This record gives sequence, C-alpha cells and structure tokens, in this order.
Amino acid sequence: MNDILVKARNNKYAIGGFNFNFYDDALGIISAAYELKSPIILMASEGCVKFLGVKHIVNFVNQLKDEYNIPIILHLDHGKDIEIIKNCIDNKFDSIMYDGSLLNFEENIKNTKFIADLCHDKGMTIEGELGRISGAEENIENSEDVFTDPDSVAEFTERSDVDSLAVAIGNAHGLYKGRPRLDFERLSKINKISKVPLVLHGGTGIPYEDIQKAIQLGISKVNVGTEIKIAYIKSIKKHLETINDNDIRHLVSMVQNDIKELVKQYLDIFGTANKYSQLQSM
Repeated sequence: MNDILVKARNNKYAIGGFNFNFYDDALGIISAAYELKSPIILMASEGCVKFLGVKHIVNFVNQLKDEYNIPIILHLDHGKDIEIIKNCIDNKFDSIMYDGSLLNFEENIKNTKFIADLCHDKGMTIEGELGRISGAEENIENSEDVFTDPDSVAEFTERSDVDSLAVAIGNAHGLYKGRPRLDFERLSKINKISKVPLVLHGGTGIPYEDIQKAIQLGISKVNVGTEIKIAYIKSIKKHLETINDNDIRHLVSMVQNDIKELVKQYLDIFGTANKYSQLQSM
C-alpha cells in the first residue's frame, strides 16, 4: 500500500478503493482493474467482515491475487471495533483504516498509534482520519462535518504514525443532498503540510471534475462504496425485468459486468489505467 500510494501522490493520480459486500461485486471490481492494468484496493467494512467472515475474505482475495497479475490490496474500511481490527491483522489483511474521528484529538492519536503499532509489527499499513466526515453508512453516522484542521495535520500524522490520512473537506458518506462543495483551498494547505498520502472518502456523487481537481491537489486514494451497492441492486432489477430465465449464473454475470463497467469509469477518472507497469519498475 505504501509504495502504491506514494507513487500515486508523486505522479498525481489516485488509487481506487472500492467496497465489496460479496464475491460477485468483488469479482466485478477486480475484473475492471485487470482489464485496465490498474492497481486496486478491495475494501471490506466491518459489516462485510461480520457477514462473510475474516478467513473467507482473506482466502478469497488471496485466490484473486494468484489469478490476476495486478496489485490487489485488501483493506479494512472504517475499523472501530478493536476485536475486528485485531482479527483482520492476525489473518493478514494488507491494510487497516482506524476511524477515531468521533474521539477528541488526543484520544484519536492515542488509539490510532496503538493500532499503527499492531499493523507495523505485521508489516501492514494504517490509514487514520483527522476531522469528521458526515453522512450515514453501516457503522458510520455523523450528523455534521468537522473539517480537517491543516494546523493539526503535522502533529497528528507524526504522533499517530499513520501511513495515509483521510481528510474531511466537504465530502460525505452515503448519498449527497445536492452538489457537494469540496474545500479545495483547505485540501491544498493540508497537502503542503502532510508527509503522508491523503485519502478522499465519499467518492459516490462527487462530480468527476472535482475528483480530478482533488487528485491534482494531493488526494492519492479515493473511496467508492455506495455506488457499488446501487449498481448491484440496479443490475438485479434489470435482470429480473429483461431476462426471462431462472439461471442464477446469468444474473451473477450481469451483476459482475455492470460493476466492472462502473469501476472502469472511475479508474479512468482516477488516472490509474496502465499504471501497473510503472509499479513493477519501482
């Protein structure tokens, strides 16, 4: 993860982090990255971990890593439950995000540093969050933004020992009410201060041109989750309405293909197509 994100930051593109909830959408995500020769981050929420089981997820993703010749990073998204986090670390996830955004500054640093030590002892990376990203999605429910304070970034990243930092600049989880307004001036200030790559959560619904501008101002990883779920449900509805058969494999194939095409659009926006050859030469 570190090598991939640092390379992205230096060359002004972003790695896509996509939430999956089952094997079908995971395969669609990976197929898109494989076709475009792009590195990819598969993100499992705590809800996904509870639903599928840590060992099943790790075994499945390891099979994908063996089958597809691209960098695939398995990442825990918004980890809050210490037992789930430890289980993911023990079972060799590649990366952990610890979400201490509801804590005060000192508690967030203390808890994030504790998780960072666990991760680094196992050769894993950790993403922290400074500020508070609004919205509601699974175990995330914040009624208001607390924008990331640029003046706190250096202290937070140094003391917490994070490898990347999720920032709050007007982005939100779930669906936006109206057009999101990202604070690009704030992002630019944060990027000049931060020694670690920056992460933009809440990619669903942000205009593509705003995502690209954020990448130019320092964003190295963009998370997309809600839109994957929406595409999954839309694909099932489309299958039921247009195809008159009871072969479940046709439905699953349509789901995978529709998600693949969606992810390909995002990877094009992020600028990661054909980036795997560059990574091999690092």
